[in-house]
Amino acid sequence: MQAIAITILPLLVPLGYWLALMIIILWGGLAWNKRQGWCHAKQTNWHDDGFLLALLLGVGTVEIMAGALHGSLRQALPLAAAAWLGAVALIMTRAVHPRPSAWWAGLALSGLGVGGWAVWQKIGVGLTRATGHPPLHSIFFGNLSLLTALLCLVGLGWAWQQQSTKFLWVALLLGGSVGGCLASALSGSRGGWLVLPLAVWVFYRSYMYRWQPKWRWLGMCFVFTVIVLVYVTPQSGVEKRMDKAVAEVRQYIDGTDYGSVGARLEMYRGALWLIWERPFLGYGHQGYQTAMQELEVRGVISPKLGNYWHAHNDLLDAWVRRGGPGLLMVLCLYLVPLLRFLPGLRAENPIHRSFSASGVLLVISFMSFGLSYSFFAYPAGIALYTIWLIFLWVQVSGKASQNC
Repeated sequence: MQAIAITILPLLVPLGYWLALMIIILWGGLAWNKRQGWCHAKQTNWHDDGFLLALLLGVGTVEIMAGALHGSLRQALPLAAAAWLGAVALIMTRAVHPRPSAWWAGLALSGLGVGGWAVWQKIGVGLTRATGHPPLHSIFFGNLSLLTALLCLVGLGWAWQQQSTKFLWVALLLGGSVGGCLASALSGSRGGWLVLPLAVWVFYRSYMYRWQPKWRWLGMCFVFTVIVLVYVTPQSGVEKRMDKAVAEVRQYIDGTDYGSVGARLEMYRGALWLIWERPFLGYGHQGYQTAMQELEVRGVISPKLGNYWHAHNDLLDAWVRRGGPGLLMVLCLYLVPLLRFLPGLRAENPIHRSFSASGVLLVISFMSFGLSYSFFAYPAGIALYTIWLIFLWVQVSGKASQNC
C-alpha cells in the first residue's frame, strides 16, 4: 500500500505528495502497536537511519529559522512540514516493512499513467505542453516523468530475478519507462535531459559493465539510437526545443535578447550578486524578490527578471534566500544519500544493486533538475524527494528483524 501510494499519487492525483506522506504515516501507525514499536526500536539500525533522520529534521529547522529571521514564516512552514513529516515517515516505514514488488509495480503504473495523460493533453485537449496538477506544471511534470522512466529501467534488474513472472515484470516496467519518456518529451521540459549522460553512467556501473563486451556495445548503441530517434522525431518537439535553447544562449551572450535560458543565466548572475552582499543570512523568502527588483532598478540585471520569486537553481536559491545553512542543507540532501547508495552499485546481489542504482538515480536526477529550476523551493519537491528517498534508503539498509 505504501509503495503504491508514493509512486502513483504524486504525479497523477492533485496534492498527491501530501496524500502519500499521510498514507505512509497512518499506515505505519496502524502497524506500530506496543510490541512492534518496542521490537522496532531495538532492531532498527539507527546508526544508518540517524543520519537521514537528523538531515530531515535539520532541513525543517533551517526553513523555520530563516522564516523567523526574515518574517516569512508563512512561506517557510509548508517547506518545513514536508521535511518533518518525512522524518516521521522514515520511522513509520521501518514499522511497516514495505514490499519491493509494490514499488516497481507503482512506478510502472505511474509511468503508463503519465504517458497516457500526456498524450491526451497533447492530442485530445490540444495543449502545447503536457502538464500535471498544480503546482506540478510542465517542468515538474516532465522531469519527474523522466525520473519515473529511468527508475523503471533500473527495475529490470530486479524483474529478471522474479523467476516465473520475470517476463511479465519486464514488459510492465518497459511500458512504464516508455510512458514516462513520452510524458517528458511532450512536456517540453529541457532541463531534465541533462541527467541522461549521468543516467547512462549509472546503468553502466550497475549492470552493463558485467555484460560480455559485444552485448555491452550493443546495449550502448541501442541507447544512443533511442535518444537520436526521440531527438529527430518532429512530434516529440525535442529537436525544436534544443535548437531554441542554443539560440537563446547565443542571443544572451551577444546581448541582443534573452529567452527562458538567457533569463535563467541573468537570474543566476543576480543571485550571485545578492549572495556576495549577504552570504551568511540570506534575504528570506520575501526579501529575495524585493532585492532582485532593486537590482533591476539599479541596472544590475535586465528588466522584468525581478518578478520571479525563486532563483531557478536549487543551490543558488537555497543560498540567497536561506543563507549559508540553507546551502549546507541542500548539499547534504544530495551528498548523504549518495554516500549511502553509491557502494551498492557494485553489490553482488542484483536486487540490492537495483535499489542502490535507483537511489543514485534519484539523487543525481534532482541535482540535474535543480540546475535549471528550484525544485526544493516547493513543498512538492521536498515531499516527493523525501518519500522516494526514504523507501530506497530502507530497502538498501536492510529491514529490521521482525522477530523479537
